[in-house]
Amino acid sequence: MTGGTAGSHREQALSEVIGFVLILGIVMAAFSLYLIYGVPVQGRENEINHMSDINDQFVSYKIGVDSLWTNQQTGLAMSTTFPLGTAGQTAQGSTSIIPVLQPVGSTGVIAINQRTTTPEIFTISSNSYISNKTAILSGTPLSITPSPYTQVYLNPLSGLQVNITASTVSQNENPARSVIINGNTWNATINITPQMTYYLTYALTGQGTNQNLTSAPAYNYNRTDITITVLKNGIKSLDGVTIYSNIQQGTTYSVNLLDPAYGLNSIIAYPAAITYSVYNPKSDVAAIATAQYAYTYQPNYTYSVPLGSLAYSTNNNYWIPQTYYYQMGGVFLSQIDGITYKLPPEITFANNGNGNITVNIVALAYDPADAGTIGGSSPAQISTYLKPDAGSLPYAPVSPNTWNASINITTPDPNAAVMWASYLNAAANQTGGIPTTYYTAGNTTTGGYIYLYGINDGNPHITLTGKTANLSVSVQSVGST
Repeated sequence: MTGGTAGSHREQALSEVIGFVLILGIVMAAFSLYLIYGVPVQGRENEINHMSDINDQFVSYKIGVDSLWTNQQTGLAMSTTFPLGTAGQTAQGSTSIIPVLQPVGSTGVIAINQRTTTPEIFTISSNSYISNKTAILSGTPLSITPSPYTQVYLNPLSGLQVNITASTVSQNENPARSVIINGNTWNATINITPQMTYYLTYALTGQGTNQNLTSAPAYNYNRTDITITVLKNGIKSLDGVTIYSNIQQGTTYSVNLLDPAYGLNSIIAYPAAITYSVYNPKSDVAAIATAQYAYTYQPNYTYSVPLGSLAYSTNNNYWIPQTYYYQMGGVFLSQIDGITYKLPPEITFANNGNGNITVNIVALAYDPADAGTIGGSSPAQISTYLKPDAGSLPYAPVSPNTWNASINITTPDPNAAVMWASYLNAAANQTGGIPTTYYTAGNTTTGGYIYLYGINDGNPHITLTGKTANLSVSVQSVGST
């Protein structure tokens, strides 16, 4: 009996040890499963959320830079903070007391003008009318007479001035005097118009019961104005709109028919045949038309600028490595499999019909002298300001102003070259609605490009406008890394 009792105690002690080992094994198995699956899932979620924050920061950064150049806020610094990594940036819950149960925090690097080993360059070349900075070239003044005279203008005009002088300002009710200008699909009539107040006068005639109340029209002369009436394609777009009020005799008044307020600039096709005449029965009006060309034709006009970039690269441990960068007004995402744009750069296209194309460009570039790199997990602050040399490319303010244009982005990054070619093609065709018969787009070993030509009939069919905005940027850490 005694021996049996001792063996029973030994068996009970052994079962407790085995139970403890089993429990420890279950705990270790659960611990291992959490390390293998739970920690990476948590780390992946942290890094995805972090990259989403980076995306939002770049969107915010673009909006801020757009505000700087659209409002011409030169010298005003804009500050933006970017969190560089997930280490210390995300909550770990109750497991944070056990470091091994936490995902390894990722780090990041933000860099200025260091995305590629050689600068990426934006270049636009075109055969265009370029604004003349020295003088306005005017055609021979044309004296307008009652006999219609047709003048042919081969090139787009920047101004079409009609100067009118009335030697008398009559108070007569019907001093009908007009300068009449006819185009192919439009008509403009500049009138010297008296402004009258009309009323009726009443009087009693007859005597006694045979009296009658009679009325007669009368008027009071107030002043004489110069007005304009415009018809486009037979439809009246302006009707007697006052240009000058209360004109004085002997004073010359100038009317620019290509003022945007009259809406004629976009309807005149060149070569343009314009017919002038004056209705002047009193022979007291002198009218002279003068064509103005504030530009000259320049073949192969070229503007080129290093773009630079503000780039954030991450060293993700559980999520795919990604790089976000800002360049040329766009936000781009770079991964191993290629580059795509999250927000488009500042190059837009529009199809105006009949082979006519509009291209708008804002050449946003960083100062090539700026450079800086900060890595780690602490936030970094980016300060950006618009340099005072922002301006416009000197394309003539006429429409159209260009025969053909080539836009090139030179880059040593083959993925960037493919991305730029894809964007330029999509922006022109899908967004701008330009038929592929009017342009070609693609990429080479040196970058992406688009070549626009519209209808090849010897006349310009592209309206090209461009602005330049140069940015200066610096980076500094706001915490330990």
